Amino acid sequence: MNVPLISIAIPAYNAEKYIEECLNSILNQTFQDWECIIINDGSTDNTLAIIENFVAKDERFSCYSIPNSGSAKIPRDRAISYAKAKLVMGIDADDFIDNDVLEKLYARAIETKADIVYLRMKLFDEENPENFSLIPAENFDMKRVLTGKEAVMLTIPKWIIGANGIVKKELWTAISTFNTEINLMNVDEYDTREMLIKAKTVAFEDVIYHYRQHGASITKKISVKSFETLITDKMLENLFSEHLGHNSLQKQLVSQYRMEEIISKRLLLFRMGSKLPAEERKRIKKKFFRHFWRFFAKFVIKYKLFRITIAMYQFFYFCFNAMMV
Repeated sequence: MNVPLISIAIPAYNAEKYIEECLNSILNQTFQDWECIIINDGSTDNTLAIIENFVAKDERFSCYSIPNSGSAKIPRDRAISYAKAKLVMGIDADDFIDNDVLEKLYARAIETKADIVYLRMKLFDEENPENFSLIPAENFDMKRVLTGKEAVMLTIPKWIIGANGIVKKELWTAISTFNTEINLMNVDEYDTREMLIKAKTVAFEDVIYHYRQHGASITKKISVKSFETLITDKMLENLFSEHLGHNSLQKQLVSQYRMEEIISKRLLLFRMGSKLPAEERKRIKKKFFRHFWRFFAKFVIKYKLFRITIAMYQFFYFCFNAMMV
């Protein structure tokens, strides 16, 4: 098999309901010079059998199985490490892409010589597909070419640009968390921004990635992993401080978001903590308390008075609640 122009990386865990649609969307691409590497992440349903059917009928598909890792990051990184192409793209097993995505992304990459070419993501509700949103929004100029640092500015405090497309493999494998044991929930929020900061240029192409939102998503369940986002927030704060400056607007926005996230997690634990086993609840509170206290002590001097009042109320309420467990 010749070296492909684009390598597609797919982590798959118990995705039997969706993965056929995902793989068919790749098989039906107008652009033919690709390979698709699928990592079966310890699936216990029919996912592997479906993947093997595609591998058997088209040599551009390949599959490797690993024990369940508990996140999409580890199998995705594994697939990227096997990639033969200079350009790589990640796709989740429950998502799919339009037929012209690879063709137009590749043409745009050649035209602009960009390190990253992002597309438009269509976030749709599985229960009601007509209910969807677009990132970037329709009024975003997809002909723009930005520096990496200009692009990362469009991800704070919220994502104005999407976070998917084709990326130079050398850029993806250069991120600090690549092929490590770091598999924190939402660590892709950190990875994507580190890639953007390290990219020289970022371009865009108006093609659609269909991102499925449904109740089975790991991001919608409460568990110890739900609170790992606090660690990711700290990593982002350090990233922006190092590359954009300690006093940069983006770093300050992340700090503010981090404080609000800590309070939000406390409220989440209060509302839904009873659904967790007692031991897991204690682990969360121990981890949560450490983050709240360290951050509160450092941040309270800078924060606006009305926000301090809210934070203090939440802090002392938490301390009292923690003592009662």
